[in-house]
Amino acid sequence: MANNGPTPIYKSLDDIRQRKQELRSMLQKDNGEITQLWQGLFAPSRPSTPTNKIQGFMTKGMGVVDGAILGWKLYQRFRPNKKAKSKNWLARLFG
Repeated sequence: MANNGPTPIYKSLDDIRQRKQELRSMLQKDNGEITQLWQGLFAPSRPSTPTNKIQGFMTKGMGVVDGAILGWKLYQRFRPNKKAKSKNWLARLFG
């Protein structure tokens, strides 16, 4: 927590209540800003033109293809080798 200056000196309970109210209003304002930014961060963007829609489909399709290729490569790398009945999985992993 950052210290913004010298520690305030309170002389009465009213001073404490006033400071508490100020801090509460600052927190509520910050909470509203954070909520707005959070919702804007995860809001889906809508393509406005057909070109953007096609680009979005192609991006998602290439992601799926990339994931499938990665899965196939990992399967080939770590599948049990039928010729060398080795039970040492570390040798297969780092070999």
